[in-house]
Amino acid sequence: MSKLRSIFHYLGVILIAFSILQAIPLAISALYNETVQFPVRIYAIPAIISLGIGLALVLLLKPCPMTSRLSMAVGVLGWFALSILGALPYWLALDIGYLDAVYEAISGFTTTGATFLTGLALLPKSILFWRALTQWIGGLGIFTLFLFVVRESGARHSLMGAEAHKAASDRFSPGVFSSLRILWAVYGGLTLVCGLLLWAEGMTPFDAAAHALTTLSTGGYSTHDASIGYFAQAGISHPVAMEYTILAFMFLGGTSFLVFWNLLRRKWRAITGNTELRVWILLLLVAGGWLVLADRSNAATIGWHAHIRQSLFHVVSIATTTGFVIRDVSTSWFSPGTQQMLLVLMLIGGCVGSTAGGLKVFRVSVLGSVLRHRLRMILGSPLEVIPRQMGRHRLDRSEIERTVAVAVAWGIFLGIGWMLTTLVGRLDGWSSLSAIVSALGNIGPHFIESSVNADLGPVVKGIYALAMIAGRLEIVPLIILFSRKTWR
Repeated sequence: MSKLRSIFHYLGVILIAFSILQAIPLAISALYNETVQFPVRIYAIPAIISLGIGLALVLLLKPCPMTSRLSMAVGVLGWFALSILGALPYWLALDIGYLDAVYEAISGFTTTGATFLTGLALLPKSILFWRALTQWIGGLGIFTLFLFVVRESGARHSLMGAEAHKAASDRFSPGVFSSLRILWAVYGGLTLVCGLLLWAEGMTPFDAAAHALTTLSTGGYSTHDASIGYFAQAGISHPVAMEYTILAFMFLGGTSFLVFWNLLRRKWRAITGNTELRVWILLLLVAGGWLVLADRSNAATIGWHAHIRQSLFHVVSIATTTGFVIRDVSTSWFSPGTQQMLLVLMLIGGCVGSTAGGLKVFRVSVLGSVLRHRLRMILGSPLEVIPRQMGRHRLDRSEIERTVAVAVAWGIFLGIGWMLTTLVGRLDGWSSLSAIVSALGNIGPHFIESSVNADLGPVVKGIYALAMIAGRLEIVPLIILFSRKTWR
């Protein structure tokens, strides 16, 4: 019972902090004179509910020492609670059902970017900003922001572990609070630079701010139905420069923030010796070259420069799990071989310690190193001692076990989700596979045709929503939530 009280106490702290965030879209609503058509209650109601429940939980329940299992339980319940409350503005302001509103909120907080909303340019600015803000908050993991209000250092350390894949695998500094401060300073600084560049290149201040929030978070929510392709279609000045800017900052969002911190401190050896970074860059170059060559016939339509630029843009967008597109990836513009390559990129995702989703380049590299080690053991001399290592990084048994556990959990969840959505949603196998990979990898784009996607039933939407949260938390915490030992 004491564990249950502790879990809900810290959940209350998170809800109190969350209620304050509702003031931001409320300010945007007032700035654009939307408060008549979209009154204050749209944001005030969820804020009051969140604050009231949070205060009740904090004042009535006393915490016990936090453990890793409890922190994971708080993490899972926190994602569900914030998604339920974060859906209220959509439900109150738009003509959609509450399930669709929850789906939109989950897609935002998990930075998946999948949406059933259309006519985005006609939606209120405050709603569009709320979508972007949910992705920016979720980019580093919702708890890495809210942990600033947790006073106990031990609890802060444990709760941060519930989203360890969002923070760097190596800390920025010995203290958790100091690491959080550095992490958000780097994140916020890059977001600001991205927004200023997009504004200078011709976006409106609002569009620049919204796209900066969803680019660094590798979320992919846009303010237009055509995503980044809108700016060229609308004749906005410098659309090519915008595409290059977004491409660059998507790459930065998918790269470990520890790399930037080492860059600022001029730790060149730590950067050049980073195996994950080398594999990450090589992966993007190979995939980009594949797409350029495989779909070279498109160059006859748009020219080689545009073809190369758009090919690299889509590779980086999918690999970083951002999901911005210039062209719909489900169309015949992309050949079957290209779509298969993009599906592989969806599975791999970005780097550990970045805002990207997916299985992560580091884990794929670890699995490859384990395979390489095993082959060397079989082919080598029985007396030869062969260390397990990935580049200069020595792999210990616990690290390998964690990687294998996440990979197996991914495979099981992927297989079950694929079969269920194919059965219940009456989708063909290829479309269903791409959609569950997209949801689990927190990507957004998939290969379901837009007409079919609009008619997906509530069960399929629920499966995809659960997959988004499972993918963002990397599945294991979700499994632990259902263990009796967690609650004893």
